[in-house]
Amino acid sequence: MKTLKYQQDAISELTDKTIKLLNLGGPRRKIVFEAPTGAGKTVMTCQTLANIVDELRTRGDSRFKECAFIWFAPRKLHLQSYMSLKGAFEETRKLTPVMFDELDQSEGIQPGEILFVNWESVNKEKNVIVRDSESNTSLYEITRRTQEELGVPIVAVIDEEHMFWSNTADKTKAVLEGINPAVELRISATPKTVNPDERTKVYRQDVIAAEMIKKEVVLNPEIEVTASEEERSLNERLIKVALEKRNQMAEAYKAEGVNINPLLLIQLPNDKKESMTVEDEKVADQVKTYLKYMCDITVENGKLAVWLSNEKENLAGLERPDNLAQVLLFKEAIALGWDCPRASVLLIFRNMKSEEFSIQTVGRILRMPEQKHYTHDLLNYGYVYTDISKNQIHIKPVDADYLNNNSLYAYRRANLCNVSLKSVYSERPNIERNYLGPDFRKVLYDTATDFWKLEQGASLFSIAELAAMREDDDEYQPLPETEDLTINENRLRVQNSIRLDVKTINIPIPQNVHFQNEVQTLKVEQVKFARTAGEIDTIFLDYIDGKGGQFERKGRTDKIAGFLTELIADFFGIYETDAKKVVLNHENRPKFDRLLETALEKYARKRKAAAAKAAATRVYKEHDWEVPEQRVYDAETNQVAPAENHALLPFIQLNSASNPEKEFVKFLEANSQYIDWWYKNGDSGKANYAIEYHKGEEGEKSLFYVDFVIRMKNGHIYLFDTKSAGSDIFAADKHNALLEYIKINSTTEQPLFGGVILQKGSNWLYSPLSIENTTDTLNWDSFYPQQA
Repeated sequence: MKTLKYQQDAISELTDKTIKLLNLGGPRRKIVFEAPTGAGKTVMTCQTLANIVDELRTRGDSRFKECAFIWFAPRKLHLQSYMSLKGAFEETRKLTPVMFDELDQSEGIQPGEILFVNWESVNKEKNVIVRDSESNTSLYEITRRTQEELGVPIVAVIDEEHMFWSNTADKTKAVLEGINPAVELRISATPKTVNPDERTKVYRQDVIAAEMIKKEVVLNPEIEVTASEEERSLNERLIKVALEKRNQMAEAYKAEGVNINPLLLIQLPNDKKESMTVEDEKVADQVKTYLKYMCDITVENGKLAVWLSNEKENLAGLERPDNLAQVLLFKEAIALGWDCPRASVLLIFRNMKSEEFSIQTVGRILRMPEQKHYTHDLLNYGYVYTDISKNQIHIKPVDADYLNNNSLYAYRRANLCNVSLKSVYSERPNIERNYLGPDFRKVLYDTATDFWKLEQGASLFSIAELAAMREDDDEYQPLPETEDLTINENRLRVQNSIRLDVKTINIPIPQNVHFQNEVQTLKVEQVKFARTAGEIDTIFLDYIDGKGGQFERKGRTDKIAGFLTELIADFFGIYETDAKKVVLNHENRPKFDRLLETALEKYARKRKAAAAKAAATRVYKEHDWEVPEQRVYDAETNQVAPAENHALLPFIQLNSASNPEKEFVKFLEANSQYIDWWYKNGDSGKANYAIEYHKGEEGEKSLFYVDFVIRMKNGHIYLFDTKSAGSDIFAADKHNALLEYIKINSTTEQPLFGGVILQKGSNWLYSPLSIENTTDTLNWDSFYPQQA
């Protein structure tokens, strides 16, 4: 193994900073270790831990003389790290890697031991490793014994730190609070920890200079359209040029005199699902067919390897430099931490809306197979081919949250003392369901008629009569040659606003883009390719899929697409693929955007009016509510916010949260010594806590979703809804209904208090009595958590 200065510098710095944090004392001191993919993060961390053990014993200024370690890693990466470190310390025995079932659980983690833990085994309360049972002691109890009874501090290594804030690991804070390590060493190429106590960074240019990774990445090099390829789909063209690049590199390796068979990686569309979709199967079949008949690359002859959730072929020995496989077809099932330095070319098929790919994905082709650069400069670069059709491309930090990139997840804290509150919900009758029905067709047709002054149905005049009426019109143009008079007339009426003679639909893709594999947005030059009929069908449905987001998804896209193509056929006599070309044409698309947006909004209002009538007779049902085990938030409208004492962790807050809400959260956090936990409620649905109220004395009955549920350490429950004075005309109705609810449901075991609450200076005021408004707060009480 090469001795590299940047690695030695990082190891020395990490060792000093970790010991410094141990000496400072206190729990959960954080140090971030940032290094690019291929820099050797595991090697550097491994040596750092060994150095820490040595220096604690020899330094005179050390607060501790020994320590223990826990190494957390996502998915199966902990096994890879365990085997790596077990081999590294087999002779020296400086550190002792152990798995959970190898640990002497009655004694805790011993000095110098590294306990390797798979993150998914601890991030749910039901997992055995974090629950006490007759046969096992929980991880929390083991770490308590280690630190309190043995007096040995724990350094927690969090490998691939960026993944610990993803869908599969949002209970990070709760788990780490339970373990309470002295120091957390957080490792990632793209760390997410904000404001750590210390940070150590390895710079990409130092790793390139050491010839450990390639110089840079080239996106879609040498992409061009030739006459012979005009009938090929874009996918086939990309496979062809990516294979040609792989073959060029194979010849270059031969010229260098080294036996390396470069590997082309082909990634299926990343739709955030690990399982194969219909679209995945379609692309996979297309790739296999092209490789078989055009290149003689198949699973049977060993030249094709497959790593999919439902198919794994020719994976044994795939990492060897001289392995027979030339192509690996994969999706997201490819193992995290998979290391194959001969991988040199990456072909990424993207969903049509996608404009991003991740550092981790691109990082798979950046390692140098012999940890050196070559004379033939072709071999010192990574090559990426993609069908991304954007003039900007985002290189994003992580592809780990593949289950649902548009969602944030929060989980109930371990051992939370929950509540049970009577809550109300309503089951929506069918008319209240927000779906797109067949009656949308008429709304769409009527909207188009209004937009373009079109005619529906047969014309009232013959061609001769229409000609006679126009013979004195200087701007008259002859009708198209067709027997359908309505279609003729409609084509004339839109000739200055919609292009109906669209022959081709082009897709622009990036060309010859050079970049470093770092988080960034790239502005790119593009080259255009003509779409085939099959591709047009796909992008048309993808275009329609982005419409009607205010309605339930089921059946929505098919209905809109069907009604729109019917409309073009009925009004203009243009059918199937040609109709889709008309919609997708870049000049026409804004007009169809507006048509669909207007029609969908009209239909939404129509359904809302019908639903309002149904709501008047809605039946409300009661059920017992408690803080949920898990809650899913929309990542586009919410964000993780700082809060330690929320019932679910991490605390996720609306981007549009009101100032009173934000200020009240800060107030609650500042008084955590008196508050067991607090919970920010949602504002709709059975999963959120609600009570009944009337809008006015005889007004409409509705649901009131109380903003905050607060459990004090003395067991009292406070139910507060934050307001600004005069901000809600129904605030008094809600407050009075909540007081009545509290009167009925408060018990000795679970006493309830609360109401509408307002901030006045440094005080938070609420009334224990009924109110008429929120502007007169003269006789209101202050909420003092220390006295609650």
